[in-house]
Amino acid sequence: MDATRFGLFVAEMRKENHMTQAELATKIKVTDKAVSRWERGLGFPDINSLEPLAEALGVSVLELMKSEKIVETNIQCGDADIIVTDTIKAAEHQKQVERQQEKRIILISIGVVAMLSIFALLIDNIGWSMENILFTSVGVVLPVISIIAFFVLMIISLIRRVTGKSCKQTLIVALVFSGIVVAVFLAIFVLSLFAFPGQR
Repeated sequence: MDATRFGLFVAEMRKENHMTQAELATKIKVTDKAVSRWERGLGFPDINSLEPLAEALGVSVLELMKSEKIVETNIQCGDADIIVTDTIKAAEHQKQVERQQEKRIILISIGVVAMLSIFALLIDNIGWSMENILFTSVGVVLPVISIIAFFVLMIISLIRRVTGKSCKQTLIVALVFSGIVVAVFLAIFVLSLFAFPGQR
């Protein structure tokens, strides 16, 4: 299934039904940005959205997947199977591409945040003893990197969600970073209780 052809068909059917992208999006419970992406040939709807989309456009699921009106009343089972298989493969390929893009964005974001945080801490000239290095790396660098990464990834996740792209991986990684911050501060708190038992 060709994404450009699919997008043109969706746009054509939407206009035939006198709907805006926002109206179509509301009917099938997606964002208007997602509808815009489909119509521009930049992706396919989720497999669960195909039936509601076909219904909203007044076409059959088969016509939607074939990206054209089907005139003949009898369709061979083999033809229908091929169309469905092609559609599922195209949707899976699109998901894989989006996942790879999301992973790339996550890795680049974490790398940039880590480098900037370490650089900022190196500017502050401290006496580099082993204790200072350990305290700075675990007690300062790790939480600072994690906090900044959390906020950066949450913003990226929100942007991806608004534009109708996959944001699940970004959100999970952001939550992992928030967990790291909580774990570090809990560890410091517990260690301080044992190191200074009289001061409570």
